[in-house]
Amino acid sequence: MEAMDAVEAIKRPYRDRYVRYSHEMSEDTAEASARTLIRTVPLIYGVLLGGVLGNMLIGISMGFALAVALDMRMGRNSFFLPIFGPALVPLRALADDIAHRLAKALRAVGLPVPAILADSHWGARRA
Repeated sequence: MEAMDAVEAIKRPYRDRYVRYSHEMSEDTAEASARTLIRTVPLIYGVLLGGVLGNMLIGISMGFALAVALDMRMGRNSFFLPIFGPALVPLRALADDIAHRLAKALRAVGLPVPAILADSHWGARRA
């Protein structure tokens, strides 16, 4: 009878016999990998674009510009915002002024004005 019990015990699936994989990353790991992807994928596309255009310098420059722009959208987790942020402050007022003038011109012609133009307030003080 003991031999039969041993055979039954071998045939029964045990929970510990199989490898259990955890397919979920911790929140910090997921955020860090997303930030890494946001910074590297545009650079890879830039290299590919440079290969297609036959000018690697232009491709890598465009990839770097896109990587910096996407990185700066990360807010407090941005690597480039503390570096390039102070240089962009004067441009915010210029961009806001251009958006409002474009919205005014569209209204004068009678075309619909997109909400992003009409309601833009990118740090400029409106008079």
